[in-house]
Amino acid sequence: MSANVLSLDAVQLAYGDTVVTEGIDLTIQAGEWVSILGPSGCGKSSILRSVAGFMEPSGGSIELFGAPATAPPERRGVGMVFQDFALFNHLSVRDNIGFGLRGAADAEVRVNELLKRCELTDLADRLPAHLSGGQQQRVGLARALAPRPKLLLLDEPFANLDADLRGELGSWCAQQIQSEGAAALLVTHDRREAMALSDRIAIVDGSPGRLLQVDQTQALYQQPNHQAVARMTGEALLVPARAADQRARSAFGDHDVLAKVDGSVTLVIRPEHMDLVPDENGPLVVDHSYFDAQQWMHRLRYNGQTVTVAQNLRLNANRLSLSTQAPIWAIAR
Repeated sequence: MSANVLSLDAVQLAYGDTVVTEGIDLTIQAGEWVSILGPSGCGKSSILRSVAGFMEPSGGSIELFGAPATAPPERRGVGMVFQDFALFNHLSVRDNIGFGLRGAADAEVRVNELLKRCELTDLADRLPAHLSGGQQQRVGLARALAPRPKLLLLDEPFANLDADLRGELGSWCAQQIQSEGAAALLVTHDRREAMALSDRIAIVDGSPGRLLQVDQTQALYQQPNHQAVARMTGEALLVPARAADQRARSAFGDHDVLAKVDGSVTLVIRPEHMDLVPDENGPLVVDHSYFDAQQWMHRLRYNGQTVTVAQNLRLNANRLSLSTQAPIWAIAR
């Protein structure tokens, strides 16, 4: 039997004549957390809907647990956690969690277990309207976990929460899902969320959406295969250059590059690569500077791009030049 809980093979999705994704290939193994990261309108949520059974692919195929995914949504054996929580407002916390367990012999035991694990025991008899956003999201996760699914689908579940709670709840959710031994597929446009939670990230971009790269977080950051991947995985200046062997020349001067490449390239210059020097004729413009968490943050502008760089000291200059401190990544053009 396949170790994959989910396999997408050349999946194309469309609404009528409008194609929203093309040729999506993705696998998720048991116990793995994969995130689909991309901007609004690239088809992320449509991919999730197709896995859940709410949308039929117009091309390609989907397998769940080693078999074609042809069952209706309620029989696919997956759980789903929504952005808007999607709780039943007329049911208590306890009844919301137990909704998918009706008729199960161990329903009461399972609900009590999840109430305790999700720190909801004291709230068991409350209605959703009397809960905070974070409490509602915990109820939503507990309800999704109750039938013990092997795969959880999470559709931007933390987007409606404030930044501090989003990070805290995301980490907590990951712990609960891991303790169940379930795999997870998260859809998000927040790179920090994806990078904090994922074993691997699938970068989707464009309209229709195309899968640009799937890899572990560090590899995506250090060796993006596309300019959109470089932008979505962190702050960067994308600088055109000419390369030969492992050297490149750009408007900033000469650079060492990580791999042998020849011809036209795009250099991916991350903040940690930059040695910034005040220069009244420099190509970098300092748009804004502010102090945050023991560091000075500088928003720099170059050739239609902006990048925010942290420095220990304030850069008292309006324009800067830079050199690169270590070999950097180059994307062939």
